Amino acid sequence: MKKRIIIVVWMFLFMPSLKAQNYIDRYVKTIKPQIFETHLKILTSDSCSGRAIGTNGISIAQTYIVNQFKESPSLKPYINGNWLQSFPLVCSGSKVTHINTNGIDLENFKDYKYVGLYDGLNAEFPVVFTGNGTDEDYKNLDVKGKAVLSFNNNLDAALKNAEIAVKYGAKFTIIANPKNQSQFESIIKQTRDNFNGINYRSPSDTLHNWILSKLFDKRYIIISSEGIKKLTSYNINHWKKSCNEKTGTIATLRIVVEKQHIDTVTADNIVGFITGTNPKESIIIGAHYDHLGINGDKIYYGADDNASGVAALILLAKVFGEAYKDGYKPEKNIVFIAFSAEEPGLFGSSYFVEHLEHNNEIKLMINLDMIGRSDTQHTDNDGYFYYIGKNLADTFYTQNRMLCKKYNLTPDYTSNEDASDQKSFSAIGIPTIFYFDGKNLDLHKPTDTADKIDYYRIQKMTKMIFETIWLNAGVKKPEIILGIK
Repeated sequence: MKKRIIIVVWMFLFMPSLKAQNYIDRYVKTIKPQIFETHLKILTSDSCSGRAIGTNGISIAQTYIVNQFKESPSLKPYINGNWLQSFPLVCSGSKVTHINTNGIDLENFKDYKYVGLYDGLNAEFPVVFTGNGTDEDYKNLDVKGKAVLSFNNNLDAALKNAEIAVKYGAKFTIIANPKNQSQFESIIKQTRDNFNGINYRSPSDTLHNWILSKLFDKRYIIISSEGIKKLTSYNINHWKKSCNEKTGTIATLRIVVEKQHIDTVTADNIVGFITGTNPKESIIIGAHYDHLGINGDKIYYGADDNASGVAALILLAKVFGEAYKDGYKPEKNIVFIAFSAEEPGLFGSSYFVEHLEHNNEIKLMINLDMIGRSDTQHTDNDGYFYYIGKNLADTFYTQNRMLCKKYNLTPDYTSNEDASDQKSFSAIGIPTIFYFDGKNLDLHKPTDTADKIDYYRIQKMTKMIFETIWLNAGVKKPEIILGIK
């Protein structure tokens, strides 16, 4: 009898937690790899054309996501009854320059990178070598109306060379790094990976306006060591040895800067939410749906970056919508956001954060960006991913270790990667979790296609993320408590 009473008491005490876990598992089982594949194939189709800002392709993707949100039971539009949060971007058309010397063309993003206005310049300049480009180096040199070649051991500070050159009347500056020639390649790789011929900025970007004003009378290029050889017929070591020598004209350079068309385009965040029992607190789940579009005749499909995260976002919104319909209601609002304009500079998430009325009401932001493939270092582990937390209590890490063990995932807590939308939230102190699979060889290339996605990996990741949201949103089913008299 005593043993039976103990068993009954144990069941009374622990059945609620067991039931809660059963409730979660009931919905986890609806997360199927085939669903992700369906979403991926549509978002990476030729009709979506790489989902670049301001294109028909991103409009098709946007319509698809909105329709999927509408199908989610209990999900409501967040922005004054609208699914879209629209914001303007200044769009600068293709940036094109042509540089020729001695009948040889220098190749943009290979031999040089141009900085300055795109205003239709077409001019020819004699080039004078000015050593390290200091005030001392300009003594007894006539550079008025000419171009100058100078050195700087940090190409990120090349503007300083151009400012000094303008002070002495030069019209164009060429800067190379004689100490670390690989710095040029590093800067160019970063530029090329994110270049699709179009620039975007916020109309309120005062920093950009300040930069333009500083560049109004300054034009310069950073140049590779190979570019110097094409320009002067001598390699960079020759000019390193000549730093203290005064020279006359060392080359002639012709530059054509095509005029850039500037316009304003509208981008849209897609925002829906499930109401919490305490509507003054929210958690946000985000994934950006824009990508790089078309460059030349190549479509940048953006399957892992970030159709994978968007597919998970859509599915999570539907599953939580079903749970809400069944009576499993969160304590906190769960806000689902498909961000736009992440690729050119986190503009969508920045706009959302700038228009938050009460920052302290956001208790957690979860960002899904690239969760479809293991990175190049962990191709033998389909459960390896990066858990990148900012402003988090230790309990979040403990919780994640528990869930990763359940779903056979391998979390890496060492990364500080912040080049995605969670940065807009963590910058104002909101706790953030960034789920990220790391960089693969197809990142920002036309070869980032749906056939390379591991749909079972996304399934495992999304199950773990679903349970993370469930626990931190405080999802509960109203229970009738029976008292024993």
